[in-house]
Amino acid sequence: MSLWDYLTVFFWVYVGIACLCIFVFLIVDIFRDGTLTGWAKAVWILFLLVLPFVGSIVYLITRGGGMSSRRGGDQAMLA
Repeated sequence: MSLWDYLTVFFWVYVGIACLCIFVFLIVDIFRDGTLTGWAKAVWILFLLVLPFVGSIVYLITRGGGMSSRRGGDQAMLA
């Protein structure tokens, strides 16, 4: 294998790990959100499992502001 093959593999592994981290953060945020009902959480999780990239983008666009405020509220409770 050449150097470019290693760099290509390294790049795709990095992208895969980044996507996995975003996916986990979104699932944690869905369960942390107290304003969503159980059915809404189930629909979001199903949407993320069926169409992970589209679901992640849609979730970040529609509920991204609330995601940052929920995370900030958790940080304030720890301080």
